[in-house]
Amino acid sequence: MSFAVLDFETTGILPSHNHRVIEIGVTHVEDDGSISGHWETLVNPQRDLGPQHIHGIRGADLIDAPLFEDIAPDLLALLRDRTFVAHNASFDLRFLIAEFSRSGLYFGDSLPHICTMKLSQSFGVPGRGALDSCCAHFGVDLVNAHTAGADSLATGQLLSAYMDATRTMSEWAAYWAEVGQMGRGFPLPSPTTRGVAWKARGESFSEPQHFLERISDPPLEVKVEGAEVAYLDALDRVLIDRSISASEQAELIAVAGELGISRTEADLLNRKYFDALQQRAWADGVLTQEELGELIAVSESLAIPADDWNSERFSSDSQPTQWAPTEFKLDPGDHIVLTGDMQIERTEWELLLIAAGFVPHPRITKKTKVLVSADPDSGSGKAQQARKYGIPVVGEGWLRENLV
Repeated sequence: MSFAVLDFETTGILPSHNHRVIEIGVTHVEDDGSISGHWETLVNPQRDLGPQHIHGIRGADLIDAPLFEDIAPDLLALLRDRTFVAHNASFDLRFLIAEFSRSGLYFGDSLPHICTMKLSQSFGVPGRGALDSCCAHFGVDLVNAHTAGADSLATGQLLSAYMDATRTMSEWAAYWAEVGQMGRGFPLPSPTTRGVAWKARGESFSEPQHFLERISDPPLEVKVEGAEVAYLDALDRVLIDRSISASEQAELIAVAGELGISRTEADLLNRKYFDALQQRAWADGVLTQEELGELIAVSESLAIPADDWNSERFSSDSQPTQWAPTEFKLDPGDHIVLTGDMQIERTEWELLLIAAGFVPHPRITKKTKVLVSADPDSGSGKAQQARKYGIPVVGEGWLRENLV
């Protein structure tokens, strides 16, 4: 055993500020420079994801990703008896120690390690030794930069290139022999594996495409009284922005299960909701482009084919449906909470909200009208609290449209 090369994608740069690991890449490099293994996984940090434009990870990608504590025993096994390697090792090492400590697996303030960025100074790499510069200097392909798996593999290949370039130099041979043994016997904790599967970026677990197909048919529970209205109310809440995020799909599946609603019944209720929306749109006898756009968006979210639309049944004198969707709108004085790394700066949004008569609030309370998130599938504490209270979670685009 020799080296374990790690790379993390994180929500920020300071674990002391509750920034978390959201992706892990591990590559094993042996004494002879050969690469003997490669592993990667996304990690659910149960918080917002920070600058998503850098790492490209969405909240939807992390819904079924493991927690760090669940894969910590397996990661420790990959580190055991190996020298820790990273490009800018101090950064990754801080996060590694912080995450293991959160999981109750503290092993000290450091690990035997080497840094390929610092080593680049010995090989004439220009600049400050950024990973892309080092890879270009040594002819290492760096594909999909800023993904932990790709960066870990490229760093492992870079380490191999360093070793190849110095193989005939006796002083370097002694150095590699020494650092290759540093991690051997280091006292890492030995927790039992939890058997939780790792999930690489882009890897999806096999499941039907639409949430309706994931509702049990027949239902697992006996139907509760008022189940249909409760399901329609949940559907109405998640559709205020005319789309259903991955988190909201999971919520609807759970609601149907708790209420004892079967897949067939859920399909009928989805169509009932859509019919009520059509009736409201046609109430004045005119379908505007905005109303048409909303109907298209909702029909796509509910998997209702355009051939099933039946607008001829709706007119200004038709009987109203027994259940009608809410006309959700913001009113002056409403409390609005923001979360995540948005395209418009948080302070600018707050000024815009105040100017429009709304109250930007720092926390979720039962008075909150809506949570606006940079990512509607955010796992932030605010998003979790909003879902618990039944408060709608919408994207930044929805807020922009409703402030015009």
